Amino acid sequence: MPHGALWAVRGRHLRILRHFRGLAAKTYAAFLIAAAVPVTAAGLIGIYYSLDALKQETLRHLDHEVTSRATGIARLLDQVTREIIYLASSPLLHDLANNLAGGGGVAPAARQRLERDYATFARSYHHAYQVRVLDESGMEVVRVDRRDDRIYVVPEHELQNKAGRYYFNEGFSHEPGQVYVSRLDLNIEHGKVEIPERPVIRFATPIADRKGHKRGLLVINVHAEVILEQIQEMAGVRGGIAYLFDHSGFYLSRGAREAGSGTLTMESAEALVPLLSRPLLARILQGTHGAEVIGDWIVAFAPIVVGTTLSERTDSAMDWAVASTYPRARLFEAVFNLYLLYGVLGLCLTATALGGYALSRHLLRPLTLLKNETEEIARGNFSNRVEIRGGDEITELGARFNSMAAQLERFYQGLADQKERLEAEVGARTAALERERRNLAMVIESTADGILALGPDGAIELANSAAERLLGGGAALVGRRFSEFWEAWGAFAAGAGARLRGAQPLEFVHAGHTLSASVAAVAPRGSPEGFIVVVRDVSEERRLQEHRRELDRHMFQMEKMTTMGELAMGLAHEIGNPLAGMKAVVQMLLEQDTLPADQRSALERIHGEVNRLAEFLRTFHGFAAPQEMHPVACRLESALEDVLLWTRKEATSRGVVIRYAPCGERVPALWADPGQLKQVLLNLVINAVQAMPEGGRIEIGMCAGIGHSEDLEGELPRMRVCVRDTGPGIEPEVLPRIFEPFFTTRRLGSGLGLAVVKKIAVMHGADIYVKSKPGKGTTFELVWPIAPLDARELRQLREAAGTTRLAEAAHG
Repeated sequence: MPHGALWAVRGRHLRILRHFRGLAAKTYAAFLIAAAVPVTAAGLIGIYYSLDALKQETLRHLDHEVTSRATGIARLLDQVTREIIYLASSPLLHDLANNLAGGGGVAPAARQRLERDYATFARSYHHAYQVRVLDESGMEVVRVDRRDDRIYVVPEHELQNKAGRYYFNEGFSHEPGQVYVSRLDLNIEHGKVEIPERPVIRFATPIADRKGHKRGLLVINVHAEVILEQIQEMAGVRGGIAYLFDHSGFYLSRGAREAGSGTLTMESAEALVPLLSRPLLARILQGTHGAEVIGDWIVAFAPIVVGTTLSERTDSAMDWAVASTYPRARLFEAVFNLYLLYGVLGLCLTATALGGYALSRHLLRPLTLLKNETEEIARGNFSNRVEIRGGDEITELGARFNSMAAQLERFYQGLADQKERLEAEVGARTAALERERRNLAMVIESTADGILALGPDGAIELANSAAERLLGGGAALVGRRFSEFWEAWGAFAAGAGARLRGAQPLEFVHAGHTLSASVAAVAPRGSPEGFIVVVRDVSEERRLQEHRRELDRHMFQMEKMTTMGELAMGLAHEIGNPLAGMKAVVQMLLEQDTLPADQRSALERIHGEVNRLAEFLRTFHGFAAPQEMHPVACRLESALEDVLLWTRKEATSRGVVIRYAPCGERVPALWADPGQLKQVLLNLVINAVQAMPEGGRIEIGMCAGIGHSEDLEGELPRMRVCVRDTGPGIEPEVLPRIFEPFFTTRRLGSGLGLAVVKKIAVMHGADIYVKSKPGKGTTFELVWPIAPLDARELRQLREAAGTTRLAEAAHG
């Protein structure tokens, strides 16, 4: 080549290389390399979708095939149903049922005809493993078996009683014409599982006599292998395993290796969890169909949809299903060959990615240097500089970056100097605030009152020692809620928005102490953001106030008792003398021998009433001075006899019915002064009558001792006497004062009746309790000492307490 031409070519090359200088040319080259990536990705996606389409088509084919097999099994079950219905309608079977109904047993000729018919049936239908007739006691009457593909008529001495087998009881519970289908089960002969194991499904229908009464059961055993063969062929060709699931959760399976060997596996469906997931098993047992890939296996499954005849003739659960599993590698063997191409394309893509990565690392190295130095500047190291060689745009960018770093270094130094000055000023002000805080904390800690700072939710954020002593017993309070000490805090805090002005006083009881608190809301923005609570123990103040009120009440009571004593003196003088005269006259009349019996009885009652009034005057006087009593053994009936006589007229006039439950002889007598016991009962009955001007009912009697057996314990055994009325009841605020002398709610009442009752009860060592609800009536319970008993009688009485015997004795 001439020398001039050579220089011309070299010049053209230099001009071409000049176009590829700089970052833009390098970027174009990188994009050119990366152009192969989309093409590769498109190819891989195409291959993937092709594989997926082939797999989906295979799964649809398997789903359709297993569904068809399940339909065939359903037709087989429907055929067995028609066959057993046909056999059950046989005249010979009806004659057999009538003979069983008459107690005549089975004639040998009839047995032989049925055995011939069932043997012919078993030869015609190879799925019939056993055909049997059982009487209503469960004993086999006729039985034909299939043994080693031969028909065997079981002789009479080999027949068995199946009354204890579940399928007999469940099948016999159906009506004639209905068909019972058992769960998948192993055949049992003479109480043992038949060897080799034979999983069977039993079809049964009751047989009836001419009156429609069930006299036996016709049973056909279908060998499960016959059903499993419907799908075994499909699974065996592909090296898979066939499964048959029944409604009780058991399955029967046979693999391709066991085909034709008679070997079957029957287990619970839980045993398949390692192979099939639990959700997939649930879908199979719930009656869905489909085909799925589970790990290295493909599973196709479908429910056995019951045919028309079986669905109309049975109420047994028939949630059965079939499934087949196939090795994924064998089924997709031809498809998996495409993975070779998939691997080659993957290698190409990997090589392209690695080449692109290496090229990008080389092209972007200057930018990486700039990034690293930028991070150093971000950490505050402004002395570093970047060094980039070359003549492209990135080199110029590095120079400008170094200039920026120098300016930032000067600016940062100025900020550091100003920061030192500000830190010194902040330190001085912080020290002053800390001194103020310590002084405030010392004041709060040394105050005698408890001081708490609460958050908006009532949580304690700050508490001094006094607050911990008052509320926590010395324990820490921070973190706890104020509602633990005052339950009404939630309602108070909820309405705090309307009480933002000033402190709100409140008082509550905690740990036996009365605490007074002042609560102020912290609301700088108009809504509560917290609360300041000051707590003070006012228990001693309240105790002194209560003691002062108690002293005032005692002084008032003493004044009333003095007045009542003076009144008693006057009454004893004004009423006692006329009573003494009346008593003398009655005694004089009683001394006459010619006095009629009815008049003598009336005078004796008057005499007793005069004595009672005299005793009442002494009791009335007893509020001011002690009085004597003479307790004896008293029967409650004796005391109530006079009381009911005295109150009968007034009760009748007011429409009040008095009911008395007589005491039994086993209930002990009360230990009381007879006159004073009558006075107590009379006052309680009169109060009850006067409380019911519109009429009502009074019930008197011994309270049943079941719930109060503790009354008989201790040195002074006691029993309970109840006086109940259906009056308006007593208001809760009045109830505590009803035993006070001169306290009454009636316009004409004296206020002494219940005071006398309380006085007499206390003198006898008795207690009196009142239960009353407005509108529900009132009950007075007298817990009264019983008459002395010897040790044996007292022990028997205590043993009877707490049992129904004492309650029965109390009411006779």
